[in-house]
Amino acid sequence: MSRPNPYLLIGTLLVFIAGFGGLSVIQSGLYLDTHEGDTYHLLDILFRMEQGFQPHVDFVTPLGLLSFLPIVLLMQAGLGVGAAIVWSQVAVALILWPVASYAAISRLPRRTAYAFGLLVLGLVLALTYGGPASGASISMHYNRWAWALAFLMLVLALLPARNGASRQVLDGILIGALASSLLLIKVTFFVCLLPALAAALLWRGEKRAFIAALATGLAAVLLVTVIYGPSHWLAYLADLRTVASSEVRPFVGVPFNQIVAGPPFLGGTLLGILSVFLLRQAGQERAGTLLILLLPGFFYITYQNFGNDPKWLLFLPIMLMALRPEPGTCRVAGVDLSDGAAWISAAALALFFPSLANLALSPVNHAAIQSAEFLPMLPNRPEDQDILIRVDRANTMTAEIHLDATSPVWAKYSEDANREPPLSLAGIDLPHCELLAGSRAYFVEITQDLERAGIPEGSQFFTTGILSAFWLFGPYAPLQGGAPWYYGNLSGIENADYVLVPKCGYVSRVLRIMLSDLEAAGVELSVLRDNELYVLLTIDAQ
Repeated sequence: MSRPNPYLLIGTLLVFIAGFGGLSVIQSGLYLDTHEGDTYHLLDILFRMEQGFQPHVDFVTPLGLLSFLPIVLLMQAGLGVGAAIVWSQVAVALILWPVASYAAISRLPRRTAYAFGLLVLGLVLALTYGGPASGASISMHYNRWAWALAFLMLVLALLPARNGASRQVLDGILIGALASSLLLIKVTFFVCLLPALAAALLWRGEKRAFIAALATGLAAVLLVTVIYGPSHWLAYLADLRTVASSEVRPFVGVPFNQIVAGPPFLGGTLLGILSVFLLRQAGQERAGTLLILLLPGFFYITYQNFGNDPKWLLFLPIMLMALRPEPGTCRVAGVDLSDGAAWISAAALALFFPSLANLALSPVNHAAIQSAEFLPMLPNRPEDQDILIRVDRANTMTAEIHLDATSPVWAKYSEDANREPPLSLAGIDLPHCELLAGSRAYFVEITQDLERAGIPEGSQFFTTGILSAFWLFGPYAPLQGGAPWYYGNLSGIENADYVLVPKCGYVSRVLRIMLSDLEAAGVELSVLRDNELYVLLTIDAQ
C-alpha cells in the first residue's frame, strides 16, 4: 500500500480547514439550538478567565485550562465571545494541521491517511458533540478536541513508521506535547490512554522517543508551574477529587457495565475484541496486545463523557487499515484477514455513522441557520451579542412537577411513586419543580427581580442549582471559589453574600443534595426575600 503524496495531503487538509471552518464562521455569530445550559456553564468560565480568574484556584472545574484558553485569548484580543468560540476551533485545527499531516504521511497508507487527517480536523471543527440528534451545539467541545489529540498521539505511538520514515526524537516531542495537552484539557483521556502509550514506545524499543516524550511532558508541566504556580496543580487535584466523590456526577449517562455490554454498545465491544483477534492472527501480536490495553480506557472515557458517544470506534478502522495484511497472505478458517480487516472497519463505521454524519453536517447546518429565529444569550452584555440561542429554547418555560404532591386528587398515589419528602429551608416549603427549558428567561427574570429588590451591585450568590451565572445578567460578581456547574460540596459559600434558592430550577436532585449539605454544614440562614421565583437568604455570622 503506497504512501500518500505529502504535498497533496498537506494541501488537502489545509483546504478542508478553510472550507469546513469557513462554514462555521460565515455566520455573523454562533447560533445554538441545543445544550444552552452547558453553554452558560462555558460562558461563566470564559468570562471569569477573561477577568483574570484562574481555573481551579479561583473557581471549581474538573476541566483543564486548555479547554478554555484558546477561546479566552481571542476574547482578550477583542473578539466577541461567539466569534472567539468558532475562531478558536479554526485556530486549534491550524495548530494540529502539521501534526495531523506528519502523522498521516509517516504512519498510514494513502487512502487511510486522507481519511485520518480529515477525521482529526473534522472533530476539532464540528459544531456538535456527536450523537444521532442534529442541532448546532458547542457543548463539550473539549471532548472533541481531546479525541482528536488522542487519535494523533495513538497513531504516532502505536503504529510503526512506514518506509523507514522513523524520526524518534520528533515523534517523542509530538507525543509528549499531545499527552500533556490532554492532561490540560481533560485528565480522563490522559490517565486512560497513558499505559498503552508508554507500553507502545517501550515495547518497540524506541527509547529516544520515550525519553523525548517524557522530557516534553515534564517541560510542559514546568511551564504551567512557572506561569500559574504550584498551587495550580494542587487545586486541579482537589477539583478532580471533588468530582470523583460527588453525588451529583458519579457518571453522566448509563452505568459502566452498559457501556461495555449494553445493547447500544455491545456491537462495538465485539468489534474491538474481533480486532484484537484479527491483529494477533495476522502476525501483529504487539498491536493486538496494545489494543487490549486501550479498550478499557476507551470504554471508561465513553462512560465519563455526556452522551456516551463511542468515538473510539473511529480509531479501529484507522488501526486495522494501517496494519492490514496483504491480500492472500493470512487466512483463518478460510477467511482472508485482509478482507476481515475491511469488514470490521466497515462495521465500526456503520455503527458510528449517525454520530459521524451529525459531526460532518454540523457546520453546514450552522451556516444554513436563519438568524431571525434567534436572540442573544447575554442581553446585558452589548459587546457579546454574537452568541445566540433559538427563541423557543430560550423562552419556553416547561417544567416537571409532582401532581401527587400538590393536588388532593393525586395525593393517594404519592407513596406508591416513592416520592421523597418535601423540601424546606429556613421554614419555607419548596415545591418540586424542575425546569426542562427556558434557561435564558430563567436568568433574566430572577436577575431583574434581584435588581428591583435593591440587592447591592457586586454581590456574590451561592446558588442552589447547576446554573448559577446570574452575574452575567446583572451588576453582580462571580462567586469567588465557587463552581460554575455544581459538582458537590459547598464550594465558595464562605465568600457568598447571599444564598439564592430558585423555586423552580434545573435537575431537582441537585437542590436536595445542596440543601442537605447546607444543613450538614450547620450554615445559619435568615430569609431576606421570598416570592414566586426564589428564596433569598443571608448568611448569619458564626
